[in-house]
Amino acid sequence: MALSLALPLLAAACEPYSEINTKFWDSLDRAPFIQLPLSDAWISHPDVSLVLERHYGSVTEQRLLLPNRTSIRGDNFMLMVAREGPLSRIGRFRPAVMVERNDGPPEPFLDFDGQPMTSLEDDFGWLHWSQWTNGTDLTCVLAFRRLDANDRIMPFKTSSIDMMLRNCMRGTAEEALAPISDLYTGYAAIADTPSGHQRMLSPLAGPLP
Repeated sequence: MALSLALPLLAAACEPYSEINTKFWDSLDRAPFIQLPLSDAWISHPDVSLVLERHYGSVTEQRLLLPNRTSIRGDNFMLMVAREGPLSRIGRFRPAVMVERNDGPPEPFLDFDGQPMTSLEDDFGWLHWSQWTNGTDLTCVLAFRRLDANDRIMPFKTSSIDMMLRNCMRGTAEEALAPISDLYTGYAAIADTPSGHQRMLSPLAGPLP
C-alpha cells in the first residue's frame, strides 16, 4: 500500500549517528574512491557503468554510475552506505543523512525540504521516493531505502546498506525506480557466466578490513 509522506518527517530524524561523529564522516570523505569491476557492485542492475568504492573504519561507501540520457544536469547514480556492527546499534534509517552524504540534493530536487514523498513496501522492506516530471514523459526520482541482514546477505562484516538513488529518464516512475527496486537490490552484480544468472551476494564478497 502506497503511503504519502511529507519529507520533513523523514528529515526530522537527521541528527548525526550517535556512534559516528562529524570527525568520522570527514575522515571518510577524505578517503579516496577506488574503481572496482562491475561484478563487485552490491546491486545487480545491468545499466551500472561504473563502480566506485571507499572505506574508513566501520563504513564502506559504493557509488554506482547510471546512464543519463536526458537534459537534466548531473549524473544518475546510486549511493550506498554499508555499516558494520549489530543492527541494534545502527539506529534508524535517515534519508536526510544520505542527502548530506551526497553534498546536498541533486537536480531537479533542489527544494528537497518541500518535496512530498511516497512510500511502498515490497519484498525487501520500505522504499521511499520523491518524483519530478516535466509533464510529458521525462521523469526523475529521488529514492531511498535500507536493506539489512534480515533482508539479504550483506557485504563482508556489514549488517546494513542505506541506499539513495537519483534517476532521470524518459519513462514512468516505476521504470526510473527499477535500480532500487527489490528485483535488483536483493542481489549482487550479475554473475560473469554464460547464463548471466543473478547471484546472491556472498558473505565473503565486498571490502576487506
